[in-house]
Amino acid sequence: MKTGYLLISGGAESYRIEDTIERIGKSLGHDVNCYVTVTAVFVEVDGQNSKFIKSTLGGTNLQMIDDINTLSRRLAEKKINPKDFTEEIEKIYQDKHTTDFPFYLKAFGAGLVSMAPMLLFTMPLYYFIYCFIVGTIGYGVSYYLAKLSNLPYVDLFISGFVIALLSIILSKLNLVGQYHNIIIGAIMPLVPGVAITNAIRELVMRHALSSAVKLLDALLVASSIGFGIATALILF
Repeated sequence: MKTGYLLISGGAESYRIEDTIERIGKSLGHDVNCYVTVTAVFVEVDGQNSKFIKSTLGGTNLQMIDDINTLSRRLAEKKINPKDFTEEIEKIYQDKHTTDFPFYLKAFGAGLVSMAPMLLFTMPLYYFIYCFIVGTIGYGVSYYLAKLSNLPYVDLFISGFVIALLSIILSKLNLVGQYHNIIIGAIMPLVPGVAITNAIRELVMRHALSSAVKLLDALLVASSIGFGIATALILF
């Protein structure tokens, strides 16, 4: 149950969660049936004991999904015993996070991602530098606002606004000629690409409900960023 909860919190696909839980049950010598919705896990053990746990629609944590998948595979291959598996899952469950990286490393990665679109536009070197700076700042604003406030999508709106504002300032200072390219590059770390991909995969696997909810959430994220950018462009 806790494994399913963590996978939902990490943004895993419904069919992946069901398959993982059923494989864990089989590895422990039990007949397990699992059904997953967008925010809940239902588990039946040996046709008798039915259990239910509720989660919330979170973001995407690929590291958590990878860590849990690795643990479940090691359990299936008898490389770890059930006690060690339980202790590892319990540790992740109590901390509510898995292997994480320091903020400066995340921000640096966000800056590198922001530079990538400039390769497509074949822009001069200084555009790469400005994209790195604006993208890093935009990601930092989103990261810390998400920790300070529980209001959904507000951090993304403000981040989009800040990114557009900084790009406009660079243009006003005659440091760049096409500030729209800076905006396009800097919002890349915030775009919900993985969420949209997962929603499409859910649809292909015929999990229509999960697909629709995740796709709607991804569209709201993208819309929040877009409205933030549009507000800055209108005002300035």
